[in-house]
Amino acid sequence: MKNTVRILLLTILTTSLWLASCTKTVPVTPPAPPPVNKDWLITASFSYNFTNYMQCSASVTSGCITGFTWGYLNAQGAQVPLKTSPVTVCSGATQPQACTDTANSQLPIGSDTFTIAVNYIDSAGKSQVTSPVTSASPTVIAAGLPQGFTIATQ
Repeated sequence: MKNTVRILLLTILTTSLWLASCTKTVPVTPPAPPPVNKDWLITASFSYNFTNYMQCSASVTSGCITGFTWGYLNAQGAQVPLKTSPVTVCSGATQPQACTDTANSQLPIGSDTFTIAVNYIDSAGKSQVTSPVTSASPTVIAAGLPQGFTIATQ
């Protein structure tokens, strides 16, 4: 009986060690990183008339403009903000004032429609954003061209 128990335990131990040695580790190659789009320097130029709503300041805290959020429409038609510019990007004594700001960003390849919305504080002191205005015509962002292109024939 003792021998049977020993043989059984020895068989279990041997089988366990044998099965453990069969386990193999397979190296997994991580997925390649997604391609990186070109980083564009984007310049937003527009004009804004501050006659009815002036720029917010320490003395003007309601019924005033706080800035401009500009970006582009994605494939689903939603606005993708690139930057919120303060009202100080607008300058000049006459109305409308010229406004210019820049941002670095990646843009999707294809026909991009740019947008801008006005950020303001209403007469009740609540922050608001207007509906975005879209650019008159889309800007086409093209894929980069290959470099060092040669074809050899024999």
